[in-house]
Amino acid sequence: MYGIINRALKDMVVERFGNDVWNGVLLDSGVPEESFLRMRSFDDEITYQLVGAASKVLQVPTEDCLHMFGVHWITTTASENYPTLMDSAGDNLLDFLRNLNLMHDRISTTFLNYVPPYFRVEEGPQDIYYLHYSSSRKGLVAFVRGLLDGLAARFGQTIVLLSEEDRQVSEGSYIVFHIQVG
Repeated sequence: MYGIINRALKDMVVERFGNDVWNGVLLDSGVPEESFLRMRSFDDEITYQLVGAASKVLQVPTEDCLHMFGVHWITTTASENYPTLMDSAGDNLLDFLRNLNLMHDRISTTFLNYVPPYFRVEEGPQDIYYLHYSSSRKGLVAFVRGLLDGLAARFGQTIVLLSEEDRQVSEGSYIVFHIQVG
């Protein structure tokens, strides 16, 4: 993952809990200081170590930490660092979700060796939608849930996660979120 991800996690912890707590996370993680260079690619394990340390120091389950980070990514990091890109992706939650792959394609021109997730929205019955999420990475489903909640807040809409369908794949993750959007 890129340093901007690690930097955003740092910013979230500092903003919500203060520098002393962040220093504890950094110490517990054992990751080097240069892991926060925004445009540089780092091994995914560094990010996972940071999330694990944040979970431990904050005394919250890893899933809760990832969810909190997903919300922060949308409401703060993406909104502040990529406002034009965020604005161009859609005027409502469903349009935004439908345009995620196009947005990731645009991002891929900025970051070398960028491996984005894949999303697809499928309409179901009675205002139910199926959001297909596929990634070469494991362990980020709670982060995606946070992204969804952050996007709902961004657009002033509600989202209800009805269920998740885990489709087993040989590598990475493939989850189908069953959601209702209001």
